[in-house]
Amino acid sequence: MEIIRACGLNIFLETATVRRETVWESITPPGHWLGTLLEGSLSVQQEGFGEHLWESGGGTIFSTSENVATRHVVQRDGSVAAVFVQIEADMAEPLVGGDTLALISRKTPDPRLALPEAARTIAWQMLGCPLQGPARRLYMTGKAMEMVAHVLDEASASDRTGVTAAWPARDIARLHEARSILLAELASPPSVPELARRVGTNAKKLGSGFQALFGTSVYGFVKTSRLDAARLLLEGGETSIARVARQVGYQPQHFATEFRRRFGVAPTTIAGRAR
Repeated sequence: MEIIRACGLNIFLETATVRRETVWESITPPGHWLGTLLEGSLSVQQEGFGEHLWESGGGTIFSTSENVATRHVVQRDGSVAAVFVQIEADMAEPLVGGDTLALISRKTPDPRLALPEAARTIAWQMLGCPLQGPARRLYMTGKAMEMVAHVLDEASASDRTGVTAAWPARDIARLHEARSILLAELASPPSVPELARRVGTNAKKLGSGFQALFGTSVYGFVKTSRLDAARLLLEGGETSIARVARQVGYQPQHFATEFRRRFGVAPTTIAGRAR
């Protein structure tokens, strides 16, 4: 794990290949936290917060005033990629303000929070940054602040409106079922009306529910998930950019542009690193 410290922020960057049932323990230090698991599946047990299952795309915002013993258990073989930002307690109010701190303090480390697509894109860009030395530290600090801004803006809006609290458990289950269908059929996903029919709702409710629960439109989720899947294929050793593009449902001529826009690097760069 790489840790970058600057301006009251501690930035934690992790990419690793892991095996199922691997266990490691750590201490989560005091401060205000936000971050996302971009790849992987982990069971995380935190003293005082209980146990949560983290899946790819899961995000969180929470605060702790003391060290928290944390135990991680890998749920499946593959890659783990994560970005977390800790705002140090004594620097938090000057950085984000008292009202925002009150919002963070009401949260718990529940990974079902969907970070805004912009924040997840920034997290990928941070992991893909090729800079070194002082330039890397400056880049990461700026990106971390940008990520914090997007997450806290989204959290503040949700807190004011209580959007997700207004959705019945049955509808939330349908939305998660729709999300699973899209992930299973990324190369040729169903239309929004067809997807709504398959999970037992209507297109309007599916669209608004997706935005409320996952922080993005159905189209935005498919686009992001396709690019994430493409990155996994390239990191896994696939050498044909055109083949990867078609496998995740992209035309090759558009794929490289969208990939660079999301991750900040060309797909050929990722493929080259894997080789």
